[in-house]
Amino acid sequence: MTHYNNIEKRDIEYFESIVGKQYVSDNPAIRASYLAKSVMGLESQIAEVIIRPRYTEEVRKILVWCSTRKIPVSPISGGLSGGFGCALIKPGGVQLDLSRMNRIIEIDEDSRYAVIEPGVTAGELWAYMEKYHPAFCPPIADGAPPAATVMGDAIDRGFSLYTSSVGPQGDNFMGGEVCLPTGDIIKLGSWALHGVKPFYKWGLGPELFSMFMGSQGAMGVFTKGVVKIYPHPEHKTIKAWAMSNPYDMQNLTLELGKLEFGIAHNTVMVQGGNWPLIMTRWPKDKVPAEYDFYKKIGVPEWWMNWEIWAQTAEEQAFVEKTIDKYANDFKKNPKCKDPEAIKEWKLHPKQIASRLKKPNKIAIPYSYYEAGFLFITWYTPWNECADFCVEYNKILKKYDFPEVMWVASIERCRQAICMPIVCFDSSKPEDFQRVQDMNRESSEMCLKHGWINYRPDPYVHAPMMYSQAGMYLKYLRKVKEMFDPNYIMHPGRLMLP
Repeated sequence: MTHYNNIEKRDIEYFESIVGKQYVSDNPAIRASYLAKSVMGLESQIAEVIIRPRYTEEVRKILVWCSTRKIPVSPISGGLSGGFGCALIKPGGVQLDLSRMNRIIEIDEDSRYAVIEPGVTAGELWAYMEKYHPAFCPPIADGAPPAATVMGDAIDRGFSLYTSSVGPQGDNFMGGEVCLPTGDIIKLGSWALHGVKPFYKWGLGPELFSMFMGSQGAMGVFTKGVVKIYPHPEHKTIKAWAMSNPYDMQNLTLELGKLEFGIAHNTVMVQGGNWPLIMTRWPKDKVPAEYDFYKKIGVPEWWMNWEIWAQTAEEQAFVEKTIDKYANDFKKNPKCKDPEAIKEWKLHPKQIASRLKKPNKIAIPYSYYEAGFLFITWYTPWNECADFCVEYNKILKKYDFPEVMWVASIERCRQAICMPIVCFDSSKPEDFQRVQDMNRESSEMCLKHGWINYRPDPYVHAPMMYSQAGMYLKYLRKVKEMFDPNYIMHPGRLMLP
């Protein structure tokens, strides 16, 4: 078992000598405030000290010191893209808050990338591009608040505002600069070659880049990142169609996704859900919990939205007409379960405008329903996302949670990202146990189907997952030991150690 040391006075004094006294805090209230940022998991330990570096060299010195002293380090950029905010073991060690590293270093419109630091938020990069490079936009996370960081989402391979068109957020990540506890600094992709631009993701032969993606801070600290930027066309709208069941939602959407060129690439974000998704965006004591209320105001039982971006009005109109044609034709498809329920959901112009506004805040209101909410997210093949919705909702109902389901297309319906939203009362200790019991049962079900967890919980998902992938875990640990021989980086994540 790995042994770690508590932080001592000499450690605090060293950290202060590196970043300045004002950027090191062991104040209990400040340390506890970082715990509240996690919406993907429930178990976290409060760090012993918060350090806020500004430069890569400061990060390097902190990591080398902590590696020598066997002090755990957990990096965080904004803490709002869904990952665990704090250390997961005792002692809590160092919380490395990278929010001061917030420079936008370079925008290359021809190669179409941006070089940024980890603290750059979605709001900051969006505003910067809008002011200085209005023909392009960055891959900000769709639905996350403006204070969420772009790199936090990219490194965790999340979803962006055009995930359905181009793939998961990790595919928008071109490379970066990583600081290791060994004291080494690695540049990834073509950037690894001295003096070369970061124009090519896969770099020099076998690429180290992928070893850091999805590691959740367990390998090293990204101090710079390269993300793709995309054209920002003028013509946009939202099309929505209603269904009565997740299978019609799945199969109609797949028909359109498989068209690929000229249609699916124009539908940058394709996402849907069910009516409880609306219910849980309002305070629990203010709205009815039965479907009849929502039916009267025009909310369908299930639906799918297609967010369309186009270079011309004619191109936009063509995509809209194609969606409508395929939806109407699908009513005659043998796979269609309920043709009568398939109808266009005519959104109010204010609904469309709100959805098109970026960065938007669509994920924030879930906290209104009860004091806590948890995103437990899974990847499935698109043609299995309806099965996921049905099976997962059965388990949510069994544990007396609202059957809240959100589904989005990844890369033109090659995959689905399925996100049950678990609303619970975080002021009740018994609710935490209820969430975890539900989480374990649902995870067993998902893994039996071959579905993959996104940002695995180290106490629930990772043990179940790696119990079925022992050889993979063996070599993952070897990689970990190469970059982080003393296992100080975000220990506990991914069962490392």
